[in-house]
Amino acid sequence: MKRRGLLRKWKLQFYYFKRTGFYNEVGKSLINFILLIAVVIGLILLAEETIIDIEEIFNYVISAVAHWVVFVIAFLAEVLLGIIPSDLFIIWSKGLPHPWLALTLLAALSYLAGIITFGFGLLIRKNKKVNDYFTNRFEKHIRNTKKWQGWLVAAAALTPIPFTLIMVVVGMTNYQFKRMLLWSSLRFPRYFIMALIYYNTINLG
Repeated sequence: MKRRGLLRKWKLQFYYFKRTGFYNEVGKSLINFILLIAVVIGLILLAEETIIDIEEIFNYVISAVAHWVVFVIAFLAEVLLGIIPSDLFIIWSKGLPHPWLALTLLAALSYLAGIITFGFGLLIRKNKKVNDYFTNRFEKHIRNTKKWQGWLVAAAALTPIPFTLIMVVVGMTNYQFKRMLLWSSLRFPRYFIMALIYYNTINLG
């Protein structure tokens, strides 16, 4: 009986997401991201066959730039709402002596950035003028957050939907902190899934 009730609940959830456009939102984001990955990998492979030595460039960055500096840049980029794509740092980690350890640190920094930007959202909520400004600016995201709540956080953590931007909006809606921590932890598998793709596709370092 309990199993039937759970199945019915999931069925209703499925139709609710379908009706409110959740799958379309995530689907469009994934399609755009797949196209972006294909273009990036294609350009890198093309460059390797022409005059640009991508491996030499990455080796130079790895040897010339202190690793901690890159980690700091990766963290700040996430806090500043993803101004540098996280995938570049995932690709960079492949050339390090312990790539999976570096990748775990990058994922942890992204997760921490999500918590911090969630805090920004809480602070914005406390100031009426600032809150009104950002409510107008992020109207679509706020509307989606109210409809999908934790599922939108999960989708942002796993897909190209802007993760830290969504975390700001989630904070503005005063979403439950513990649930936010749980859903946003999906940022870790996202990093590892992308690493498996890049590590096995791009030959660097």
